[in-house]
Amino acid sequence: MTYTEQQFNLPEMPGLSAKQIDVHLKLYAGYVKNVNALTPDVAPYRLAFEFNGMRLHELYFEALGGDGVMVEGTLKSAVEKQYGSFDAWLTEFKNIAMTRGIGWALLTFDAKTSTFHNVWVRDHEVGHLGDLRIIFALDVWEHAFMVDYVPSERVDYIAAVFQNLKWDVLEGRFVKALA
Repeated sequence: MTYTEQQFNLPEMPGLSAKQIDVHLKLYAGYVKNVNALTPDVAPYRLAFEFNGMRLHELYFEALGGDGVMVEGTLKSAVEKQYGSFDAWLTEFKNIAMTRGIGWALLTFDAKTSTFHNVWVRDHEVGHLGDLRIIFALDVWEHAFMVDYVPSERVDYIAAVFQNLKWDVLEGRFVKALA
């Protein structure tokens, strides 16, 4: 199986410079290249890290380039039902995204129990909850923001991502998770 690097035509966005986006897209291209280069001797040891790095970046980039306005729909209603309000969910998610160290903040959905889980994934292959659909993946490894922000400004990077989200992409993922 050979994986193809997806092309993301992302312009400079408020809070995310063209240089930052370019550096990050090149890192993603490296994950695709590394997945394709794994040999049978190495694959059992590296596949999870490289493959999840590739896929999590695809989920991240697919959701960027929007206007950041939350779509009224199934996702928002379900989040509000579970968390009491959209803002309560957002506060919890952003707090998880501020976890010390590198990693990913994920909004996942368990279709069996109709429950959302905000989770921290330290390395690409460590911390995923089995059989849950990823609705939103926020990259908080330092490579995702170090061109534009220093580590102490992570909160500003997180705000910039939310300012540029395509909520309709997240809505589509959630609707698929319900099917």
